Amino acid sequence: MRHIVVAALVVVVINAQLTWWIVFVLRLNRSHLDLERERLRETARLEAVRIEAEIGAAREALSAALLAGALPGRDPVPRPYVGWRQLVSREKCPQARVNSIGALELSVATRVGCVTGIVAADRVEEILHLPADLEIVEGSGEPEGVVLSEPFSDRAIRPRPEAWEETLARYRRRIVMMVSEGSFFALLLFVLIGLLWMSLRREVELQRQHRNFLSAITHELKSPLAAIRLSLETVASGRASPDAVPRFLSNALDDASRLQDLVQKVLEATRYGEGGSRIERRHADLSTVVADSVDTFARSALAAGARVESGIENGLWAEIDAEAIAIAVSNLLENAIKYGGAPPLVSVRLATRNGDAVLEVGDNGGGIPRDEIPMIFQRFYRAGDEMTRTTRGTGLGLYLVQQIIAAHGGSVSVMETGPEGTRFEVVIPGAESREVEA
Repeated sequence: MRHIVVAALVVVVINAQLTWWIVFVLRLNRSHLDLERERLRETARLEAVRIEAEIGAAREALSAALLAGALPGRDPVPRPYVGWRQLVSREKCPQARVNSIGALELSVATRVGCVTGIVAADRVEEILHLPADLEIVEGSGEPEGVVLSEPFSDRAIRPRPEAWEETLARYRRRIVMMVSEGSFFALLLFVLIGLLWMSLRREVELQRQHRNFLSAITHELKSPLAAIRLSLETVASGRASPDAVPRFLSNALDDASRLQDLVQKVLEATRYGEGGSRIERRHADLSTVVADSVDTFARSALAAGARVESGIENGLWAEIDAEAIAIAVSNLLENAIKYGGAPPLVSVRLATRNGDAVLEVGDNGGGIPRDEIPMIFQRFYRAGDEMTRTTRGTGLGLYLVQQIIAAHGGSVSVMETGPEGTRFEVVIPGAESREVEA
């Protein structure tokens, strides 16, 4: 539960951080767009002020020349004018206008009349020259434009549509980049959450398996030790009759054998399990290894009232570790009789199929629940609860089978399961048939 709470807190913190980052980037991007828009407008306003300042400077140059006593037709034309003229009438003295050839005419009223200076058209074009992201449009009602003063009051400076579209395009690219990065981090977050959840589930399952193993191993150790002690105490105290002494000693030996088998099982799990020593494979007679394991098992199965049916193809050879294969076969047989019906019926088949050796071990038990099939080959896994389970075992048998067969490059799987029993199939690659010598 502690791990789940920690995981939930981590997810909440990461999600809050990601949400804050997305909101922050969106606001920052929007602020950047507003700043770009304002920059273009401010540039237009500055250009309008510049144009007005240059026209004002030209008008002041004309006024300064007249104050100095210069007159048209008598003195040189002041800069930046290319010509000037004087009208006697002062009533018709326009402030500024653009004539038909594009030249700019600026007029100043004096006591002797109206003096008009003419600025050449090319100079007017220089004055009206704007940066690449601005343009002059006709009409003073342009909402995005800055209206010019006389004599260009019918024109406005505005950002070029292409410049604004490029600004919008950059804004959209930043949005796309942000969304892509946010999606990547969100996906990464979900992957991390998934991995964390899988790790937590795996840890819980391992803890359950470990608890089951400890319960099973405690029971498996306690029962035979108690039985051995009881038998020996009965014999040692003299309470057993001379005829019953052999029976008590035989029971003690059987329980000692049970303890030895348990210790052997744990040692085998250490040797052949994950991280154990490697399998030593040699070319060997697989049929003989399986047949010997079945014969050894049949004697103990007969004492338990079980029946064994076998069909073993002779002369099958393969690259195997004979000792490890014998352990795997024995575990499958023990599993079949342990979970078989009443009375247990165990079937064993060995044959070749497409160059592989196929071993089938079946029982007549009640089957395996479908949802537990993927877990039965895990270490320490046993269906149910160790505190209520009556079948003896440690949860290492099928785990050892899977590890040993996998080390041989083969596979083990549940081919059939149900009320009529369960059938395991073991496939060992690279088998060949040889003639059996008479």
